[in-house]
Amino acid sequence: MKKALFLTLALSLLFGVVMAEDHAIDPISEPVDSEIKPVTTTAFTPEPADAAYFGIIAEDLTFPKAQELGLQQNYGIVISWVSKESPAWHFRLQEDDVILKINNQKINNMATFDKVLNTLRANDQITLEISRDGDLMGLDMTLGARPGVPEEDAEKPRVPGKKRLSSGYGGATWVPMWITLDMDDINALISHDDLGFEKFRTEGLLQQGFAGKLPIGKGFMLGGQVTTFSDTKKKPSGSDPTYHTWMKYKNLLGGVTLDKRIPFSKNIVSSIGIMLGGAYQELEFLNSDSNYDWNDMPNTITDSNNTHFLLHKGYLTVQPRVELQYHFLSWLGLRAEVGYNYGYSLNKDWRVHGLANETFEIQNSPDTTFQGVTITVGPWFGF
Repeated sequence: MKKALFLTLALSLLFGVVMAEDHAIDPISEPVDSEIKPVTTTAFTPEPADAAYFGIIAEDLTFPKAQELGLQQNYGIVISWVSKESPAWHFRLQEDDVILKINNQKINNMATFDKVLNTLRANDQITLEISRDGDLMGLDMTLGARPGVPEEDAEKPRVPGKKRLSSGYGGATWVPMWITLDMDDINALISHDDLGFEKFRTEGLLQQGFAGKLPIGKGFMLGGQVTTFSDTKKKPSGSDPTYHTWMKYKNLLGGVTLDKRIPFSKNIVSSIGIMLGGAYQELEFLNSDSNYDWNDMPNTITDSNNTHFLLHKGYLTVQPRVELQYHFLSWLGLRAEVGYNYGYSLNKDWRVHGLANETFEIQNSPDTTFQGVTITVGPWFGF
């Protein structure tokens, strides 16, 4: 029985081997009629080793997001995440900051941002214009290289531990300026017994005017300033009560300004600068009985006591000054400025100006100065 079972198993194995050999494929005599399909691959182009790296995740600024942040702009990208130890992190960019411009190029959306980013490299110095909490501000920063790039391929980004402060973008303002002019010569004339006008203050006068500045690079601001003071007085004539005498005093100071701004913080900016320009003082007198008749005008002009003339004295001026600004908002601040105005007389004497710009020397007139300390405290409208 055991022999029969063994014989049956052996025959079965032999049959299986024969069948396997009958159905085997000969790779030489019978090739397989099949096609090997080629695999198409797309080569991956890695970023350059010195590709610029911000370290942020951002998205397009939508209208609802702009409303939520209280923005007037309808363009820009909103930062939603800042990577720790990235250039953006070191330069204090924050979530919900809106990037509006890079190097003065308008960033409309993420597509524009990516396009601009592709033109930049690690260690490039850039200037951002951003909106934070509804306030516009400028920020200078240094881009880095993406983490994981070997040091031999790209040097580490130069990231200072402290962000650079913006010196601002200029502005304009109304200027109330106190100037300590020496009024002795003028007071001596107008208070003479024959005139009898009240003297001006001896401690100074309050000029008012306007000033503006624009940036020209490296923290320097170029601008201009004009301030003036004017006062008119009237009194009856001492020699003839039918006549009145009018007196008008006016001065003006103006010129071109150049200032170097030095920011101490986001809200506090100082500057040191100079104004080069000119100034003048004028005294105008009118003596009249206010009684005019057309038919009698020739006689009034030649024989009456109706008189009118203008006294003038001009100067070249130099005014060094220092300024401190404190900003409550990005566009509004308070400024305080102290300076000293030096005046150089164009003529040592006063002159009477005629109708055709001719001048007449006034004998024995003093060489009145136009110099003194200047103090300004007022608003600043700008950035």
